[in-house]
Amino acid sequence: MRKIFFGAALILCAAPLLAQGGGGSPGGGGMGGPPGGGPPGGDRPSKPREMKPIRRAALDKAVTAMFREADVNGDGMVTIQELRAVIQARRDDIIRKRFAAIDKDRNGAISPDEFLAWQNQMGSVSSTDAGARGDRDGPIAEVIRPHVGDDPEDGILEHLIQPIDVTLIAQANSNYDAGMSLDELLAHERARFDAADIDKDGELSPDEMRRLMPRDNRPGGGPPPMGGNGRPPR
Repeated sequence: MRKIFFGAALILCAAPLLAQGGGGSPGGGGMGGPPGGGPPGGDRPSKPREMKPIRRAALDKAVTAMFREADVNGDGMVTIQELRAVIQARRDDIIRKRFAAIDKDRNGAISPDEFLAWQNQMGSVSSTDAGARGDRDGPIAEVIRPHVGDDPEDGILEHLIQPIDVTLIAQANSNYDAGMSLDELLAHERARFDAADIDKDGELSPDEMRRLMPRDNRPGGGPPPMGGNGRPPR
C-alpha cells in the first residue's frame, strides 16, 4: 500500500519546527536570497499543514466498511470460508480481465500468437512456470484491507487497523462461535486505537501519531506503543 506515508507524515509533522528554524542571512533570507526569505521573485512555497487528529469514529467507520466487504452474504458474521471466497472472487476477476486483455480479437479463445504477444509485452520471460509473473504486483494478498483517504493521517489510520485475514478472525472471535461479528471486530480494532490514545481523549493527536511511526522516522526514536494484543502495531 503506502510504502512512503511515514516519511511524508514526518515531514508534515516537522514542518512547523522547520519553519521556525530559520538560518541564513539576517531578515530570514538564505544565501543569495532576498531579504525576508523565500526564493527570488517573492513566491514562497506553501507551508505543509499539520496533521489532523484521528478520532475513534474514523476508525469505526473504516473498520465497519472493511467488515461489510468481507460479509458478502450480509448475515452479520465473517467466517474463514467467507473470507476465502472473497479472495478467490478477486483472483477470478483478475484472471478474466487478463484473458480479455490477451484475447485481442474477442473470439473467446487465445491463439498462440496472442499469447506470445502478451507474454513478450510483460518485459521478461521466466525459465519456469513457478517463476512466471502475470503482473508486476505479484500474488493477490489473502487479506481485506481498510479503504481510507490519501492524507498522511489516513495512512497512519490504515497502519493502525489490522486487515481481515484468517488470523484476525480467530483472534477477534471472542465467543468462539462460527465466525467474527462486527462488534467483535470493532472491539479488537478499538483496543489497538485505545493503546495509542495515551491521554484517553478519544482521538490521536499529531504527537500520538508520531509515536506510531517506525523508530527511524520518529523524532528522538524510542519504542512504539503496544497494540491491543500486547504487540507493537504493524
